[in-house]
Amino acid sequence: MKTLFKNGNIHTMDKVSVADAFVVEGNKFTYVGTEAGARDYLKDQSCNEADLKGHFVLPGFNDSHMHFLHFAKSLKNVNLAGVKSIEEIRDKIKKNLEKREPEDNSWIEGAGWNQDYFTDEKRFPNKFDLDSITGDIPTMIMRACFHVGVLNSAALKIVGLNKETAEQYGDLIETLPDGEPNGVIKEGLLSIVKISVYDHGLEALKNIIDEAQYFALAQGLTSVQTDDIGYSTERDYKLLFQALRELDEEGRLKVRIGEQCSIPDTDLLRGFFQKGYNHGWGNNKYRISCIKLFTDGSLGARTAALRNPYNDTPSVKGIEIMTQDEINELVLLSHRNNCPVAVHAIGDRAIEMSLNAIEYAQKKHPDNNLRHGIVHCQITDDALLNRIKELNVITYIQPIFTDYDMNIVYDRVGKDLAETSYAWKTMINKGIHASFGTDSPVEKFDTMPNIYSAVTREGITGEVKKVYLPNEKLSMDEALKAYTLEGAYASGEEDIKGSIAVGKLADFILLDKDLYNLNNDEEILKTRVIETYVDGKSVYKINNQ
Repeated sequence: MKTLFKNGNIHTMDKVSVADAFVVEGNKFTYVGTEAGARDYLKDQSCNEADLKGHFVLPGFNDSHMHFLHFAKSLKNVNLAGVKSIEEIRDKIKKNLEKREPEDNSWIEGAGWNQDYFTDEKRFPNKFDLDSITGDIPTMIMRACFHVGVLNSAALKIVGLNKETAEQYGDLIETLPDGEPNGVIKEGLLSIVKISVYDHGLEALKNIIDEAQYFALAQGLTSVQTDDIGYSTERDYKLLFQALRELDEEGRLKVRIGEQCSIPDTDLLRGFFQKGYNHGWGNNKYRISCIKLFTDGSLGARTAALRNPYNDTPSVKGIEIMTQDEINELVLLSHRNNCPVAVHAIGDRAIEMSLNAIEYAQKKHPDNNLRHGIVHCQITDDALLNRIKELNVITYIQPIFTDYDMNIVYDRVGKDLAETSYAWKTMINKGIHASFGTDSPVEKFDTMPNIYSAVTREGITGEVKKVYLPNEKLSMDEALKAYTLEGAYASGEEDIKGSIAVGKLADFILLDKDLYNLNNDEEILKTRVIETYVDGKSVYKINNQ
């Protein structure tokens, strides 16, 4: 049965640009244009009719990079976002413990703290801060960037980190003068520990994915591209894919999930491809988008890899998670198997290394024309951006990052580099394909703060409204395309979604404000999703509608 959706303020993000009606048959758009044109197209055929009531209509948003499974799991964790002190961390953990059954000795997990916001001591917490509260219950709390974690003594014992074993991890673990770990772990070591902590059976995994997807749909996200393998038990991608398949077969999977598969080991990656997994494996509800790799950490934790020392810490240049040879090998292996890579690279050195590896693979196999990408791509200069364009590399950007980073970037990298970084407008002007994501749960799922940050370059939090590089503001049209069509382009699916166009999947959203016609920029932050449709069916509706 066909359905005519009429009386809408429809912005298609495609050639038609603006329409007031469209027709959906099955799960696809079959007509887009005027209501009169739609009725002529239908030629008096019987159909359902739905009144869009003049609402602002867009294609569904596509979050081009996040950690969906981590977000799903975080719904059960201690929320440490916005804490103002180490003592507040202790208080929140204590309250969590008070709600537990006495015999429950499962891991306590918390996330979201940022030492730059602490009013007591601007330092990382350590095991001593946790031990007196947690006792023998293993505990791990992660910084907001998820590149630094803190373990209590019970957790250190369980994962085998002590004076003897700490030496092999170098800068990835902080130690006391006598060589004993102080509880702070970073980057690759944190990843190892996370894998040992996350323990989900199939049904539990399905249930947390099912619960979390409605947070996405409420934000107008009909598609997410997500790094989940690193947050599954022992990187068990077969279990993850089975959970997604069964949810889809049971009709429970509403949001479309593109997996950015984090497999940082050559032998494991080779086995992954040999098992038949590759770009596009799956269907239009769950699929493999790319291979996810890491080259550095975060700017806030000073683990982003820079070419030169940190401006505010001259003894530090960040952490290179892989050598150039190691990243070359992994990118080449993926490129050879016709699977694009999305490389986490924040610092200019990390971006340079990522581009070196991509160029190396392209020269080895020039016939494989893949959409390799840089995730975050924050600390740049014009030469790096030109090279990104020359190599046809795409970028996965998170505009909301500027809300915090504008407060530290000048201190971290100095004035010259700070004023060529987070250069989203320059990227688009150069013809680089740039898509939006939140990196949730590093940042909230919320879509509107991302759009606000992109079009205003203003801070959202804090008492003083700062503006960072206003010349890098995007137009509303550029921002919305980055959240829709460019997201689909990043996963290689622009032919089937990302715009309201004939033949594409009928994923669309209704908003309570026209983002092209607002009285002021603050109204962006007040804009709400009224209803979300996937495959032409309503899957979320705001309560008061």
